[in-house]
Amino acid sequence: MDKLKISTANLVILVAGVVMLIASFLAFRTVSLPSFSRSWNAWSNGYFIISTIPALLGVLMAAHVALETYAPQVSLPDRVLGLTWTQVHFVLACQATVMMLAFLIQDIPLLDRGIGLFLMLIAAIALLVGAVMRMRENTGPRPFG
Repeated sequence: MDKLKISTANLVILVAGVVMLIASFLAFRTVSLPSFSRSWNAWSNGYFIISTIPALLGVLMAAHVALETYAPQVSLPDRVLGLTWTQVHFVLACQATVMMLAFLIQDIPLLDRGIGLFLMLIAAIALLVGAVMRMRENTGPRPFG
């Protein structure tokens, strides 16, 4: 039963990844005019490639945590492209957060930000918090103080 114990950092990453995926299907951008109203999610044609990247990064991070925690028989390499998994999580979370912040500050006339964008931003920040927590958990005793 101890094998199924999940750290706080990994739990944050797992939940944030799921929220990121669900939020990507909600309204990402909206247009509201007196005679016309429309919304697009992250998977819509106009936003498909660029806005799905943060969602996919969150899903990738959550999938790794799920495999690491709930499927210990799955053998994953210790390093990916020379980085530890903790470093990979940090890089992916930074990328997702920066991209979502860019969507937030982007000013497109007539387009408003939808609830999906805000939830994805919050989830991206949570991914970053989880990755930093994971880094702090993995640091052992430091020599010389």
